[in-house]
Amino acid sequence: MAAAPRKRSSPFATPTPPPEKPPRLLSESKHTSAALALLEKGIRFIYQKEFKKARQEFEAIAAHHPGEAEIIARARSYLQICDREETAQKRAPVTNDQLYTLGVMEHNRGNYDGAISYFQQSLDKHGSADYVYYSLAAAQALKHHLPQAIQSLRKAIELNEDNRVYAKNDNDFSPLHSEREFIELVGLTPPA
Repeated sequence: MAAAPRKRSSPFATPTPPPEKPPRLLSESKHTSAALALLEKGIRFIYQKEFKKARQEFEAIAAHHPGEAEIIARARSYLQICDREETAQKRAPVTNDQLYTLGVMEHNRGNYDGAISYFQQSLDKHGSADYVYYSLAAAQALKHHLPQAIQSLRKAIELNEDNRVYAKNDNDFSPLHSEREFIELVGLTPPA
């Protein structure tokens, strides 16, 4: 006996209707809305980068609503975020030497904006480092921020007279070679 031919399904067949009531993803109790309110408040604190306050909200869920296992599980995942962010905030601050080294690395890569930023941060921590002013002046010169470069170099020379000789022979300052102020500052022979 031959098999009956199979009906092909039409791509335009009527779709299966959605269920009348969508399934609940969270089992509800009389404490569910209060626990969800704490969870939401904690999440808002995370977005505001107030991790201690967020931690208090998440810990309050477990303390006051122990029957809300699903919400407590979510709160624990947010507590891990709080742990990670609080640890990152507690790391040792970057030292002046580290900032200077990062600035030199950026300068050598040709990222003069990055170098200037690191040198400025270094000077904010230790404002009397002649070598940082010198490096800042070099990056500013290469970025063609000529008045700022001359001002930074002037400060470097005030702090250490040797910087005058270094700048005279440093190719990083070549954009300043036609500037009268630079010529006078380092003692170059003016162009004819």
